[in-house]
Amino acid sequence: MHERILRDIYGKTKGHCHFCGDPIKFENRGWSEKPDGHWEVDHVIQRDKGGTKGSDNCLPACTRCNRLRWHRTGAALRDLLLYGVIAVKAIKARSQVGKELERLKRVRLDANARRRRRQR
Repeated sequence: MHERILRDIYGKTKGHCHFCGDPIKFENRGWSEKPDGHWEVDHVIQRDKGGTKGSDNCLPACTRCNRLRWHRTGAALRDLLLYGVIAVKAIKARSQVGKELERLKRVRLDANARRRRRQR
């Protein structure tokens, strides 16, 4: 995309991620190992779901939110983030729910590791 179009997209949220609201820096576009202020163009309606490539269908998203989004809608991502906040609080409180979430996390990580070993 041309810089003019990128600046238009960036300006729609006044330099903030349209999901989490964190500040982003125009010059920090794309992925980084330490994504401090890095952002990507997010297609509000994904292209594979009929969304256009035009800037009218694009908003800036920090790389973390954009990578979490995958195929999710904005509302589904906001739910995911909210549930995450609730889960972290339960885990820190060492509640029964928090302990079960920790167990489920271990199960998921183990399953992911097994899947990766099979793919080699």
